[in-house]
Amino acid sequence: MNSPETPYTRYYHLCLDITGKPVLVAGGGEVARRKAAALCDCGARVTVVSPRLEPVLEYMAFQKEIQWLEREFEPADLDGKFLAVAATDNRDVNRQVAQLAREKDILCNVADAPDEGSFIVPSLVERGPLTIAISTSGISPTLAASIRQELELAYGEEYGALLELLSSLRHQVIQEFASPQARQQVFDRMIASRALSLLRSGLKDQARKELEDIMNDARQDPGLNAPARSLPIVQPPQ
Repeated sequence: MNSPETPYTRYYHLCLDITGKPVLVAGGGEVARRKAAALCDCGARVTVVSPRLEPVLEYMAFQKEIQWLEREFEPADLDGKFLAVAATDNRDVNRQVAQLAREKDILCNVADAPDEGSFIVPSLVERGPLTIAISTSGISPTLAASIRQELELAYGEEYGALLELLSSLRHQVIQEFASPQARQQVFDRMIASRALSLLRSGLKDQARKELEDIMNDARQDPGLNAPARSLPIVQPPQ
């Protein structure tokens, strides 16, 4: 809790790059499996500590997707870890993981008692590069899940496909148009185009052509197509 006036924790929301980071998941059940799979998807080096694993986690260990410590949690398991998840079915163990992580300044998520950890995981809608996160600050995961279901209907796979096309053209736009304002206008035209509706209909090639046509038109616009200029080098005072 941030202050006596705030009856709930105000979390600072961020997107964290955990590629190659060492992460510990304490627990071997279904919750631990979901946590470990999500962490692996983001490129973390995941170690799972548990005497037993549910079938999917066991297969991940067999495939070397995770490292498995086949025993109960020990304090030394946190050494050198960037992040930890407490997801056992033992309340005392989860509390211990959270306390030790706090002492070691390690980010920690506690599955069965979010307030004990340093971060919570929002409910997500993922469409390729697009991620929409829904958080109720840990107050009602059920409401967050309900809102997620509504957003899943509103934002289909075409949004991810559009972002992938924009990504393929982004470097070209930055190279060809001089100012941030010009680049923004080009991207605004792309977003307002028919590309999204074409993708919704499965017409990816036509959607790409739509965006490329916008690029071509922008090149002919005198207000947008001035070549990028390097800023003059200012020598520091002697």
